[in-house]
Amino acid sequence: MAGNFLHKHIKYILLEVIQRMEKPPILAVSILIGRLVGLFFIPFFRSRFFFLFPFYHIGGAEKVHIKIIHCLEACNPIVFFTNRSTNSALKKQFIQSAKIFDLGHFNYFDNRVYINFWVGVLCTIINSNKTCVVFGCNNVLFYKLILYLKPQICCIDLIHAFGGGIEDVSLPYVNRLNKRVVINKRTMNDLKNQYRLNGITEKRNERVFLIENCVKIPKLVRRKNDKSTLKVLYVGRGSEEKRVNLIGKISHLCYLSNLPVEFTLVGDVKDSVDEQYRRYCNFLGELTDENQISEIYSNSDILLLVSSREGFPLVIMEAMAHGIVTISTDVGGISEHICNEHNGFLIKNESNDLIVKNVFEVLSKLTSDKILMDKISHEAYEYAKTNFNCNKFCSEYKNLVWGK
Repeated sequence: MAGNFLHKHIKYILLEVIQRMEKPPILAVSILIGRLVGLFFIPFFRSRFFFLFPFYHIGGAEKVHIKIIHCLEACNPIVFFTNRSTNSALKKQFIQSAKIFDLGHFNYFDNRVYINFWVGVLCTIINSNKTCVVFGCNNVLFYKLILYLKPQICCIDLIHAFGGGIEDVSLPYVNRLNKRVVINKRTMNDLKNQYRLNGITEKRNERVFLIENCVKIPKLVRRKNDKSTLKVLYVGRGSEEKRVNLIGKISHLCYLSNLPVEFTLVGDVKDSVDEQYRRYCNFLGELTDENQISEIYSNSDILLLVSSREGFPLVIMEAMAHGIVTISTDVGGISEHICNEHNGFLIKNESNDLIVKNVFEVLSKLTSDKILMDKISHEAYEYAKTNFNCNKFCSEYKNLVWGK
């Protein structure tokens, strides 16, 4: 019986690989080998839901992915991580809601060979599940894979932000995507404009859904309004678009002006700040303990972001949920939630020097006007409580997956 099963599937695989023959031949061979290997794993991968995410190291996108999996854990999801994570900070949280498999750990080959091999393995495994959903985000393997999946398998992707390049990677696969998720209106409009510029029918716009992210809202925000020094916080990566070096410059300017503020940076960002400015900042490194992070938020007054591009950062949502006043460059979907001088401050995304100058002016205003500081803190918390609800988030994802 097993012999007939293998013979039938091997014959089918060989015929399909020949039909889809890629160049150079090693890529076709790597898919073929992957598909044959996948036959032996079919019994161990039975699920209604498969995720392909890039990482389990610390990051805002990764935290969102954990929340999505948690909402759908009743489906016994299986998560494949496609890239090599820099640490295992969030691995345990993924394990709490899903079975996980780290494919990035085995990436010792040419990247195209690696991708094609796992395309072969995964399409064999997933196609053996008659009805299931495949959900991907921020990785090439997902888009390559969906072309090999049976038509009845629902394929969904998530785009956190437009402008990082993944929107271009995904463009050739639009027709195979049953549904697409974006986290803000700006990205939805950018995606629709991309379709228009590339001659993609407007009917595909109907497949794009807006689901905003969520965060846990503390029941009681503890604010210390009698502090003489305001604590400014940065949380995030040190990647180029975050422009953390500008925060170093701002901290130096505040020091020279005797402005009563302290700067704390969370994340692997020390090398992103010029050495001459590091003495004016406190660097806590990467933190993974949620209670510790929550305590830092509770003891901070201002969140500072000076990014050149964003979707809508999870750190802003977390900060607002703790009553922190956000000062951020007006990029991506941030202005959809931050109303300038009402529940935060928006800085024009101009030259670096102007950004430093304008942030300094806002900080100067807040240090001298505690009433304004308290008012905006209150508005930020109330906005988060109303708009960043995780019950709504889960309901929308369940409806996306199982609704029509």
